[in-house]
Amino acid sequence: ATNTNLDADISDNTLCEFDLVQGCTDEIACNYDPSAEENNGTCSYPPSGTDCFGNCLTGFELLTMNDSYGDGWNGNILTINGTDYTIDAGGSSLETCVDVLACNNLSWTQGYFPQETSWTWAGQSGSEGSLSSEVFGDGCVTACTDENATNSNLDADITDNTLCEFDLVQGCTDDIACNYDPEAEQDNGTCTFAEQGFDCDGNCL
Repeated sequence: ATNTNLDADISDNTLCEFDLVQGCTDEIACNYDPSAEENNGTCSYPPSGTDCFGNCLTGFELLTMNDSYGDGWNGNILTINGTDYTIDAGGSSLETCVDVLACNNLSWTQGYFPQETSWTWAGQSGSEGSLSSEVFGDGCVTACTDENATNSNLDADITDNTLCEFDLVQGCTDDIACNYDPEAEQDNGTCTFAEQGFDCDGNCL
């Protein structure tokens, strides 16, 4: 302002006088003023993933969370692609726009009273601590993740070991196991053993 008085006891900026028209000069701001000649620091922006009208941007979906008791999620946490979402104490609902990836990973951290919780996002939903899916999306990679397999892909998003291929015959190679397979050439971790004091048929030793 041209009449700024930094020694004033009481601030009243309605008294300010300017040589240039004040306002928001950032064109991407929600309150952009094309007539403004000087930025006065009043620009406002929408939350991440939303436009200035509260709508989700392309590539984002609305996450809706609810708590039936209205006291927040009590430590329950929904994690989407590495970001945690919850309802703070005293809240009954929350909505936010969340980026949808080609492959999405969901997980749930159990708190107190999960039976009060519910949520929906990108065609997925859950309640009482449940997940309709842990991994979903058109870009998810489904593959064999058995380290013994010749086509193992440990970076796969979804495990389907029916796709595995092996150079050696797989099975239990421990001859004291109940399911010992003498034809197995490589142990695949499937060996089972009788409980202490019993044989493999459940008879006392």
